[in-house]
Amino acid sequence: MPSPNSQPPPTQGIRLSPSVTLYNPAPAESASTSSSAHQRRPLSGPRLIILATWAFAQDAHIAKYVSGYQALFPGTTILVAKCFLRHFFFLRTAKEELEPAAAVIRDLFPDSSSSPTQNTTRDTPAELILHIYSNSGLNTAYSLNEVYTSSTSTSESLLPLHATIFDSSPGRYSFSSVAAGVMFGVPPKAYAQRLIALPLAYLLTSCLWMYANVFGGQDWVSFWSKEFNNPERFRESSRVYLYSKGDPLVEWQVVEEHAREAEAKGFVVVGKRDFGEKSRHVAHARTDPGVYWGLVEGCWRGRARL
Repeated sequence: MPSPNSQPPPTQGIRLSPSVTLYNPAPAESASTSSSAHQRRPLSGPRLIILATWAFAQDAHIAKYVSGYQALFPGTTILVAKCFLRHFFFLRTAKEELEPAAAVIRDLFPDSSSSPTQNTTRDTPAELILHIYSNSGLNTAYSLNEVYTSSTSTSESLLPLHATIFDSSPGRYSFSSVAAGVMFGVPPKAYAQRLIALPLAYLLTSCLWMYANVFGGQDWVSFWSKEFNNPERFRESSRVYLYSKGDPLVEWQVVEEHAREAEAKGFVVVGKRDFGEKSRHVAHARTDPGVYWGLVEGCWRGRARL
C-alpha cells in the first residue's frame, strides 16, 4: 500500500498564529478526483481534524500527515497546532497562540454539548479527530482543551466528543527520554550541531530532573498523561495507541499501561499497535502506512479496522 509520502503537497494553509495553521477542505471536484494515499475510497469524514504535532517537527514532515488526512477525508477541515520548545517555559504565550484554534472549534461546533457524557462508541463516528504526536503534542492538546474550556460560556464545557489517536505517546519523564527528546530536533548527520547540542541537552535535562525530583516541581508528562485518562476532562468516542519497541523517547510498556488504565476508567480503546523494533518515534506511518491509516480510520469509526 503506497505511503502518504507519495501524495501531492497539502493545499495552502492559513496561518492563524505562530503555532496554528488552518487547512480548509479542497473543492469538491478536485477532492473527488484525487487519488487516495491509502488506496481507499475517500470517506465522508469528521467536521474537524486537529493535529497536535511533536516538538521540532519540520513543516515538510507535518505536510505528509496533512496530505494523508486530506486523501482520507477530503471534505474535512484540518487544524495543525505546532509545539515549540519555548512553549514548555512560557505557558501563557503557548495558550495565547492556541486561542485561534479554540475559535475555529467553536465556529465548527456551535451546538456542542457543554456537559460531559459517558465515553462510549456510537452508531455514527465522532465529528472530531484529535491526533496527538509525542509528549509535546500531549502538552499542546491539554493546553488547547484548557483554552477552549476557558473561552466558552460555561466553565464545565469540554472539547466536542472526539476520537483520539495517541501516536508515540504518552510516555513518562526519565532522564534518558528527555535528553533523547531534546536531541531529536537535531539532524542525525549534523555532527557539528550535535556536538554543540549534546551538552546543552544534558544541562537542560539535568535542570528539569532537579526541578521535578529535588525541588518538588510538577512532573508535567505524568500530569498530562493522567489527565487524558480522566473522563471528567475529555469526552471520547474511541481511541487508539500507535507506538513501537524501537522508540527511544517513549517506552512501549508505558503506552500499554496507559491503555489499560484508560479501559479501566471507561474509555473505549479500539486499537493498540506496536510497529516493531525498526519503527522510530512519530514515524510509524512510514513503517507500515496501510496499517497506520487503517487504524486512523478505525478509530474514527469507533472500531478497529485495518
